[in-house]
Amino acid sequence: MIIRPSLAALAVAAALPAAHAASPYDSPVLLAAAPTEQPVVVVTATRQAQRADELIASIDLIDREEIERAGPGSALDLLARQPGVQISSNGGPGKTSSLYLRGANANHTILLIDGVRVGSVTAGQPSLESLPLSQIERIEILRGPASALYGADAIGGVIQIFTKRGEGPALIEAFGGAGNMGTTHIGAGVSGSTGPWSYALRAAEYNTSGVSARKGPYPAYDPTPWDPSAGQYGAGHNYNPARDADRDGFRSRSLGGNIGYTVAPGHELRLNLMRIESRNWYDGGGYNAVGGADVGNDAVTEVVALESRNRLAPNWQSTLRVAQSKDESTGFRNTNHFNSKQDQILWQNDVKLPVGNLMLGYEHLEQRVDSSTTYTVKSRDISSFMAGWNAAIDKHLLQANLRHDSNSQFGDKLTHLVGYGYRITPALRADASIGTSFKAPTLNDLYYIDSGGNHGNPDLKAEQGRNREVALRYDAAGTRASVTYFDNKISNLIEWAALPPTYAYVPLQTGQARIKGWELAYSALIGAYEVSASVDLLDPRDEANDRQLARRAREAARAGVTRSFGKLTLGSEVLASGKRYSDAANTEKLGGYSLVNLFAHYKLDRDWRLEARVNNLFDKDYELAKGYNTLGTGVFVGVRYTSR
Repeated sequence: MIIRPSLAALAVAAALPAAHAASPYDSPVLLAAAPTEQPVVVVTATRQAQRADELIASIDLIDREEIERAGPGSALDLLARQPGVQISSNGGPGKTSSLYLRGANANHTILLIDGVRVGSVTAGQPSLESLPLSQIERIEILRGPASALYGADAIGGVIQIFTKRGEGPALIEAFGGAGNMGTTHIGAGVSGSTGPWSYALRAAEYNTSGVSARKGPYPAYDPTPWDPSAGQYGAGHNYNPARDADRDGFRSRSLGGNIGYTVAPGHELRLNLMRIESRNWYDGGGYNAVGGADVGNDAVTEVVALESRNRLAPNWQSTLRVAQSKDESTGFRNTNHFNSKQDQILWQNDVKLPVGNLMLGYEHLEQRVDSSTTYTVKSRDISSFMAGWNAAIDKHLLQANLRHDSNSQFGDKLTHLVGYGYRITPALRADASIGTSFKAPTLNDLYYIDSGGNHGNPDLKAEQGRNREVALRYDAAGTRASVTYFDNKISNLIEWAALPPTYAYVPLQTGQARIKGWELAYSALIGAYEVSASVDLLDPRDEANDRQLARRAREAARAGVTRSFGKLTLGSEVLASGKRYSDAANTEKLGGYSLVNLFAHYKLDRDWRLEARVNNLFDKDYELAKGYNTLGTGVFVGVRYTSR
């Protein structure tokens, strides 16, 4: 576990005399109180607010300062710069993308927004490419199996996003800026509290013309008939290369907020809302556009949650949450739509014991789909019971979690996580853990049917994972370092393939993967310099045919340096990746690449700040998916206002 401090966090730390009692919604703040440093508080690793230096899990935290440094864009853009994360993308901003956490498949990672599960129940993964950074206060990235905590789909880990909470006098924030490729970004927010009420509201809009999603050269019209084995259209489809050569833009509009009311000391009600509407233009192969116009889709991500937090006893905190999340996609200039809805109920109880902390909970999840495509079954429900215990006893750190999921489709699953850590010195500790996980087949995998003969398989089993890892971690005086080795075996892998003689796509369950690797991370405040670096050495292997898993590199590295000169802050980032293969057969090679990014902030006065960012400084031409473009040099300049 490595948590990288920001200069802003350290500045706040120096001004605070002691740590406060943390709740799962407190913003983790690095508190540097001599002679030792009190670490940040995180939630996702145990489902409880816990000191970071008592965790056995591998977790990263991205605070608001780092989010603001990232410039405009989506959560995916920022996550791509984090340890253990690799991505692929079918074009520029907003295009269909995948995130591979620790080399696991894109649908092996859960996305939570303030504790609420978000994503498509048809595709099985969240749309991180359309989630704007403007709505995010902080992000926690839990790497490793987490089904014993969060249920199905957490084979690779969990990404949890936290939104702004109001506290104290009204705080007004605003931002506006512009860049090349027709990029603009504006946003504003207000937060605070008065009496028993607290509130926060943020709204933003992001626009970019982007680049052409498909990578040229674009083929000329081909009159040959349709050949399903080659995937080639022919006569009657009116292919027009200009439709693929134009820029494919992206737009998102977002509104998020919450309001809380303290009924009595220790008893709070809170309503959370978030809605993101986006429009994404893409290339349709030059064939399926109408009248020469672009094609694309409109998407909506929505989260609504009502929560009651109650201190039932001095050592007993109860949380009851009723929530709904939506993931909707509708094609414009066609009638295709895929609308997912997830209704969720959580009752979690956190009890402080004489030794350690106990967590007991119940979750119920109902998943539904409404689509223009036929599904023989359109819903399912999962009921889950979970228990966890963690403790720090002298030099010993312990964690144990157990969860039982009962799925209306394929029965029961029991998962566990057991971890042990030992403090070699106050700053140096070693830990080890073993955990199981599983991935539920999506509704596409099970019940999808279309007119082309593509179809799911209702007899599919759940994918299963078993992970072992060991780590050595150092954490003292603003310096953090870790070395982690993990070995994750995943069986019953589900992969879609085109089968002769019709070449219809169907899901197959014959694969087995083994993903082994090393994670090395370091961060420190060295004089006036904030320094961070990480290296991922990965062996993501399909054991059935001894091939490298598609779109995952064996080596990846990141480094960053930031320094402040009075009112001016300058920073640089270097991202590097080894070669990958775009296909499971390892025939389409994607070359390695390295990118250099720069950013600068200048404080005009107490409330105003100028910001600038340059991504891909040297205009590197690289691919994250075969045949699709990535962005060249991107320049963005903006101004930020924050009332003090």
